[in-house]
Amino acid sequence: MKKYISLIGRRFDRLEVVVQTESTLRGQRQWLCKCDCGGTCVVTTANLNRGHTTSCGCKKSPDLTGKVFGKLEVLGRADQRNPRGERTTPMWECRCECGEITYKATDTLKNPDISMCSKCASKYAVERARVWAGFVDGTQITKIKNMKLTAANTSGVRGVSFEKRSGKWRARLKFKGETINLGIFDLFEEAVSARKQAEMIYLGEFLKEKGLELKTQAEE
Repeated sequence: MKKYISLIGRRFDRLEVVVQTESTLRGQRQWLCKCDCGGTCVVTTANLNRGHTTSCGCKKSPDLTGKVFGKLEVLGRADQRNPRGERTTPMWECRCECGEITYKATDTLKNPDISMCSKCASKYAVERARVWAGFVDGTQITKIKNMKLTAANTSGVRGVSFEKRSGKWRARLKFKGETINLGIFDLFEEAVSARKQAEMIYLGEFLKEKGLELKTQAEE
């Protein structure tokens, strides 16, 4: 019977064997090793003895210090490690354009959707959601192309409402995320006219720039 030899405490280049772990399905002994860089990895006896595995992978990892990925500038290798199953991979200390310090693994640095700090990533996700919803410059094109009434509207004209306190009609227009007050009118027809003129001035010109046409409420 082949004599069992423990590798615990032995060094193989940059690796120091810490403890024996579960064997492979083929019965090969495996060892948890700590790398000089601080990382860990699980390696079979054969790969250690033959010199096939000499580090946690940091030898193959290029130095990214000073490089820029998306909004991030890499400041250097971090003490933190990124867990990946039974092994860990290097993390990089990065500075975001906003000034925030964050830590990223190599693969996340190269992903354009997350090559930024968590705060900027949250803002980016909101911006993308607004684009998918049809927002351009704070205005939802899908809504202004067809000026249909909402369920809450009681006047019959979008952007026109009756104020009980004053007994008058108010006209408003929401454009680029802001509400534009068009005035308070004695007559309903005056408020409607003010709203229609504003639609043509603000929304009509905006859509024209985008190569689209405005469908007003009167055309529905």
